[in-house]
Amino acid sequence: MNKPVKVILNILIVIAGIIFLASLADMKASFQHAEEQKEDLAENRRMVFEYKLKKHAYGEILSTYYTYHTETMVDPGEEVVMQELYRVAEYAHAAFMAGVYEEKGDESAIRANAAKREDARNNLGAYAYTADVVDEMLRKAP
Repeated sequence: MNKPVKVILNILIVIAGIIFLASLADMKASFQHAEEQKEDLAENRRMVFEYKLKKHAYGEILSTYYTYHTETMVDPGEEVVMQELYRVAEYAHAAFMAGVYEEKGDESAIRANAAKREDARNNLGAYAYTADVVDEMLRKAP
């Protein structure tokens, strides 16, 4: 092989190596960005949940519960937020259903729901105050 062809091939190999290294650096940055987005998603869900609690938007909390409760792939950072939301939603749902069962006069459903409601109330943890808020809202409802 003549010398000019070898020089051109060597230059092409160096350029390919530089492009390869740049691609690796870009891939690493993409993985870091994906991790940051997961953390941001968990924090965003927490902020939205806190906002809904502040505005007493328990219907929206229930909607979120039904949307995300079936997810099987929840990140560990989000899991804590979602479990808190699930407990509040489960109590709100049980409290609402208590009125439905009373109006229907279904005694067995009333007893089963009362146990479920009490269990949900006992598991609210830091959000125990929401049980009183939900109960008050349901008493005031027409």
